[in-house]
Amino acid sequence: MFYPSTVVGTGEIMNQVESIENEIRVWSFQNFGNGLALGLTRFLGKFLLALVLFLIGRFVIKKLGQILPKTPISGKIDPTVRNFFFRAIVLCLYLVLGISCVSILGVPIASVITLLASAGVAVGLALQGSLSNLAGGIMLLLFRPFKVGNYIKSGTDEGTVQEVSIFYTVILSPDNKRISIPNGSLMNANIINYSAERFRRVDLIYQLGRDEDVEKIKGYLEACIQDDELIRKYPEPFVGLTAVGRDYLEFSVRLWVDTPSYWTLYNRINEKVAIKFAKENVLLPSTAIKNIQN
Repeated sequence: MFYPSTVVGTGEIMNQVESIENEIRVWSFQNFGNGLALGLTRFLGKFLLALVLFLIGRFVIKKLGQILPKTPISGKIDPTVRNFFFRAIVLCLYLVLGISCVSILGVPIASVITLLASAGVAVGLALQGSLSNLAGGIMLLLFRPFKVGNYIKSGTDEGTVQEVSIFYTVILSPDNKRISIPNGSLMNANIINYSAERFRRVDLIYQLGRDEDVEKIKGYLEACIQDDELIRKYPEPFVGLTAVGRDYLEFSVRLWVDTPSYWTLYNRINEKVAIKFAKENVLLPSTAIKNIQN
């Protein structure tokens, strides 16, 4: 049996349900829009705050990096360590600034540290040479085989140390060339430090003709070094015959001098000896010349 009132009631219920669904959709879209706008507003606020903090922090760190080397404390730090120390401070401050900016954006610090650790492993594998130079720089600062101002030689490179940085050691050669040596290579190589000790010995060797009088030559050499104010009295100077060859006599002069005056004395004595030998007609070793027939 057909009941019209039942059909009408069911239609009204369906209309009400559709009306409610429409209201829910409108409410959902409105809330989503409001939530999105609110989220963007909060993020932009945090981003602007982080940006302001970064700009101010970078400005302060740059100024601090310029001021630190001019402070009285800088004068009390060894020049070899000074640049490395100040650069390490600046890098640590930048690291703290970066973590602070990230935390303001709402990123968990634990996640940042994990990400940095993972990135550090990847970067470390890609930059093994640079890390070895960094480790070498730290070892050089710890063991101090030389310092700024020393004259050193490593391999074929030699010069006065100008700077020990994080990755490179810079030396200035006698002909004013700037040489940058990787710290890793420098730490694993032999290093000769000519300035480490207060005194150095000047070794001079002269080869003369076999027929020369030994005592006469010794007298000439002793006259050349007599009363020179750069020569130290102790250890005592040595002058004597040190080798005899088939056609030559070899005389040696060994003098102790303050390290900064080494080359001054070296050149001065050589000049005196050359003038004295020329004046006394001292013979040089004979040289045999062999003619090669084609």
